[in-house]
Amino acid sequence: MPSLNEVPLAPDIEAQRAALEAILRSRTFSKNPRLTALLEYLCSRCFQGEADSIKEYNIATDVFGRPPDFDQSQDAIVRVEMHRLRKKLTEFYALEGEREPIEIVIHSGRYLPEFAVRQNAALPPETLPEPPQGSPVWIKQDPIPRRPVRPGLFWLIAALLAAALITTFAVRWPSRTAEKPAVPPPGNADLPVAAAPAGDAVHILCGSSKSGLRDRQGNTWGPDAFYSGGSVISFPDQPVYRTRDSFLFRAARTGDFSYKIPLRPGVYEMRLYFADRSYSPGVALEGGENTRVFDVTLNGEVLIHELDIIAEAGPNTADVRVFKDIRPASDGYLHLAFSKVQGAPLINGIDLVPGTPHRLRPIRIVTQDRTIVDRSGLTWHPDDFFLSGRGIARSTTVTGQEDPQIYECERYGNFSYAIPVSDGRYRVALHFAESYWGSNTPGGGGPGTRVFDVYCNAVALLRNFDMLKEAPPRTQIVKTFHNLQPNAQGKLLLSFVPVKNYANLSAIEVVDESDTRE
Repeated sequence: MPSLNEVPLAPDIEAQRAALEAILRSRTFSKNPRLTALLEYLCSRCFQGEADSIKEYNIATDVFGRPPDFDQSQDAIVRVEMHRLRKKLTEFYALEGEREPIEIVIHSGRYLPEFAVRQNAALPPETLPEPPQGSPVWIKQDPIPRRPVRPGLFWLIAALLAAALITTFAVRWPSRTAEKPAVPPPGNADLPVAAAPAGDAVHILCGSSKSGLRDRQGNTWGPDAFYSGGSVISFPDQPVYRTRDSFLFRAARTGDFSYKIPLRPGVYEMRLYFADRSYSPGVALEGGENTRVFDVTLNGEVLIHELDIIAEAGPNTADVRVFKDIRPASDGYLHLAFSKVQGAPLINGIDLVPGTPHRLRPIRIVTQDRTIVDRSGLTWHPDDFFLSGRGIARSTTVTGQEDPQIYECERYGNFSYAIPVSDGRYRVALHFAESYWGSNTPGGGGPGTRVFDVYCNAVALLRNFDMLKEAPPRTQIVKTFHNLQPNAQGKLLLSFVPVKNYANLSAIEVVDESDTRE
C-alpha cells in the first residue's frame, strides 16, 4: 500500500467508470434523475474522448431538450443545473460516498468532470478510523495517542491555523458566491443570499415549492424564494383563460409581503403574473371588481397603483404585466412590495430576464403548439394569450416569400389576443392565409366568402378584410401596423371579429419601436 505522502496516480478509465457507477446507484442521486442524466452525459463524453464537445449549448440541447435556437444569454438552465450538480456531488462524498477511492469533481465555471484520487478514502475499510460514539460522522477519532502540547507551541500552531483560514476564506469566497443559481432556491428573503450571475434570468413560482417546471417558451421555473411575510394559497389544477401555462397560476403568495431579489447590475425585463382564482359569480351574476385591490412598488417607487386583477382581466384569467428598464437598487437587490388597498394582495409569478435599454424584446407567436425557427433564424413561440376561437392545422402548404412554417396552422372564429407589453410604441405584423375558401379549396366560393374586422384596443386596423381580394388561396398575406400603443392595462388587445364566416389568423409579431435614444 502506498504511503500517504505519495502522489497518487491518475485513475484509469475503468476506475473512472466505477466512480460514476457508484454515484448513479447511490441513494443521494436515485431521487434526482435530472442530475443523474446530466452527470452521466458529461462523463460519457469524457469516456468517448469527446471532452471538447462539452459545451453549454450541447448540454442544453442534448440533456435538457432545448431547441436549436437555444440562447444561453436568455436561458440559464445549464448553469443552474450545474450548480445543483456540484452541490449534490459534495453531499454524496461527504456522507454516502465518503469512502469512495475516486472523487468526480466539476470546478466552478467549468463543465468538464475531473477524476481525483482520494488518499484517505483509498485506504481499505478496516484501516479507516471509526468516529467516536455519538460524534458527527465527519469528525474522525485520532487512532494515535496525542502527546502533551507545550503552551508556546500551542499558540504558534493556533496562529498558523488562523492565518491559513483567513487566506483560504479570501481566496475561495469570490468563486463560491459567483456560483449561486439564477433560479433561486426556496427560502425567506431574510436569509443571506448571493446575487444571481450577471445576465441570467430569474423565474419564481410565487407560493410554490415546485421546481423544474418548464413553460411553452422554454423557461424553467424555480420555487418561491427571496420573500418576506405573507402566506401561501393554492388553487385547483384547472385551465386559466389567456394562458397555456396554467401551472404558473396553481399557487400564489398573498397577504402583506415583499420580495428582495438579488441581481447583478444591468437592465432587465420584468413580468409579473397575476390571476384571481378565488372569486366566482354568485346568484346575481355580478363581477368581482373591487374585491382585491393593491399597490405594487419597485425599489420604493410606485410601479402599479390600485391593481384590480378582476377589473383588468376578469376572474380566472391570466393578467401579465410587463416592465422594461428594470434595474436593481444600489444595494444589489430588486425590492418589490405589495400593499393592501382592498383585500389581500396576490401574485403568482415573477420573471426577470436580461433586457435592452428602452426596448422590449420582440414577441412572436404562431397559432401552433410548437416553437419554430424561421429562415431568418427568428424564434416563434407557441400560441398564447388568446381567448376563444379554435386552432386547426392546414391540410395544404401555403406559398409566398415568408417562411411556410409560420402558416401551417390557424386560429379561427371570434377571438382575441391580449399581448402584454410595456409603455411605448409598437409595430404589429399580422400573418394570414386563406386555405379553406376559394377556387380549388374545400369550401369553394370566392371573394366575399370570408370577411372580418381586426381591432387593436377597440381601434379598427382592418375593416371588412377579405383575404381573397388580397391574394389567391394558400398565399401568405402580411399586414403591418406602426405606432400602436398599449391600453391602460398594459396590453395590445387584438380582436378578430367576423363579418361573414369566421375570422382567422396564422401568426403575430410585435416589435418595440420606441426611440432608444430617450
